[in-house]
Amino acid sequence: MNSYDCKKGKRKLVYQSHNFYWFIRRNDKGLPKIHILSEDKHIHLERPLLDTEVPVASLYIRQLLEKYFSEQN
Repeated sequence: MNSYDCKKGKRKLVYQSHNFYWFIRRNDKGLPKIHILSEDKHIHLERPLLDTEVPVASLYIRQLLEKYFSEQN
């Protein structure tokens, strides 16, 4: 499965040899949020989707993961 294959509305992305799945869901207020989950579910990131007119690509998801891991160090 490559990074563009979808399963249950989730997209797979391999980052630093680890599998992550990401998807967009609306919260209780109807605002879209990006969810990023590690395959083992130890990492679950939620970020607001600021501009719904701009498509989300795996490059942006990689940038969010890079930021997350740089803040952990």
